[in-house]
Amino acid sequence: MSRLKLAGLIVAAVALIAAASAGGYLLGEDQAADQSDVISAKHDASREAFALSNLESMTSSLERGIEQGLSDGQERAEYDGNAEGTVAGQRAASEEVGGVLASRRGGRNGGGQDSPPAIDGSGEVLVVGDSLEVLTSPYIEQYLKEQGITVTTNAVGGYNSYQIYDLFQESYDPAQSVIVFDAGTNDNPNYPEILAGNLDKVAGQIGNRCMVVPTIHGLTVDGVGNQGKNRVVAQFAASRPGTQTPDWAGAVAEHPELMQPDDLHPIAEGADYRAQLIVEGVESCLGQSGSF
Repeated sequence: MSRLKLAGLIVAAVALIAAASAGGYLLGEDQAADQSDVISAKHDASREAFALSNLESMTSSLERGIEQGLSDGQERAEYDGNAEGTVAGQRAASEEVGGVLASRRGGRNGGGQDSPPAIDGSGEVLVVGDSLEVLTSPYIEQYLKEQGITVTTNAVGGYNSYQIYDLFQESYDPAQSVIVFDAGTNDNPNYPEILAGNLDKVAGQIGNRCMVVPTIHGLTVDGVGNQGKNRVVAQFAASRPGTQTPDWAGAVAEHPELMQPDDLHPIAEGADYRAQLIVEGVESCLGQSGSF
């Protein structure tokens, strides 16, 4: 083969290789472009899916929020309504059983009966309670002893009705005709059934003896006041003829000046006033005329 032909073949081969390389490059470029488009499309789809998911999530959360808000609003309305109803019901129940005393220094205990039933015992009185009774009982003892009535007192500050029931068990004697069960102030108002249970236990042990159970101006816990406990007192009195319910809660509402700054314990004048309310209840139990 001549050198001229060989040179021509070489040139042609080089040209062919160059053309193939150029074609491969262009093909690779096209494929790369196509792949880039695919990736871009995937990203767009992902963003759309993400946005749609967020929208659905927001919509679902909004719906749940509205439902929860409606539920909370309904519960709050029911709570407020029940609270107002409880106050009105407690007042009505107290009036029905004669548990509201006149807030004056005079007259007989409004919770007593004109002709009280005969009671067991020898006319003695037992007083059990918490710090309110620690403050009140010296006046009670003074007033009753002036009438020749024997009084036994067992009171400890801070005690709840469970513990006051224990004090009753320690001090109860068959000679006692009247039991002043001054409890409930330190009970959790969310559980008025505690006071109800302890009142029932005392009643189950004393036979045909009279009980004096003051209404309660006590602790407020988590926004819950003493309506439930005072409803228990009214219901207990209604279920047990002769039970006296001196209205200490009503006296405090009408005479807040009788209270110490803690709005839980009375000042000296308040303790004296409270004692007179309780003594009126004891006198009604014993069938005596009021002494104030």
